[in-house]
Amino acid sequence: MIILKIILWIILALLGIVLLVLIMPASASASYIGGKVEYSVKFAFLPVFNSKGKGIVNKLLEQKKKKADSKEDDESEDKPPLEEDFAETEETAVETVEEETPEAVEEETETAEETAEEAEKTPETVEAEEAAAEPEKPLKPEKTTPLEKPSNGGKPSKIDFIIGLWEAADRPILKIFKGIKISELYIDFFIANEDAYKCALNYGRISGAIYNILAWMSVLFNVKLKTIDINPLFGQKKSQWDVSLKISLCLMSIVIAGLQFLLIYLFRVLIPTKIQLKRNARK
Repeated sequence: MIILKIILWIILALLGIVLLVLIMPASASASYIGGKVEYSVKFAFLPVFNSKGKGIVNKLLEQKKKKADSKEDDESEDKPPLEEDFAETEETAVETVEEETPEAVEEETETAEETAEEAEKTPETVEAEEAAAEPEKPLKPEKTTPLEKPSNGGKPSKIDFIIGLWEAADRPILKIFKGIKISELYIDFFIANEDAYKCALNYGRISGAIYNILAWMSVLFNVKLKTIDINPLFGQKKSQWDVSLKISLCLMSIVIAGLQFLLIYLFRVLIPTKIQLKRNARK
């Protein structure tokens, strides 16, 4: 009983750890402000890697580089100097040389005679020898009309299978998208051009495209805006593009969406198709 209790507590502890990992969010932030690019990836407040060279992945990469450098240094120190033994190479070369035996001379003469005989043969004699060597080919049976291919027995085609998968995965995919949170979205654009007409045109196009993209993103994802500021800058050459955002995702939402997909696929696609196949087989 004590062993069973210990095993049960271990299983519960592992399940608790897995649940804690799934609940913890994974986040990534990126920014381009003043011409500088910065990024960072975190998991549950632990830095995974970032542009400053800090994080778990950065430390592991540094350790690997140090180990590789130390191995190269050890190999270069332990390598003995190269020594060439010319006497041994000369002896091995002498041993490999073989004198021609009388048997080899006889074989060479036989091959020379065979090649001469083949050269004396005319094309007519060659064709006659080939016709005598080839066996008579059996007569081909008469072609019969092809039988009709059996039907698939009402089995669903690949297109139906793909449509069923799409219908089952529609809502789970939307659930995953809604689980993605885009927060602290900061946009500060100054569209510059020396020509006022071109500057106004660029401003209208860029601002319209950005607001349409934001509307589309707010439908799919959970978006929280910080600052959206787009202004024209007349009579200037250089534009300014500053943007930053943070993306976070909880792994639990992916697990829930996967379970939802399995249930929908079982009860809407797999089980109904099997029932339909049984009915068609009875008919």
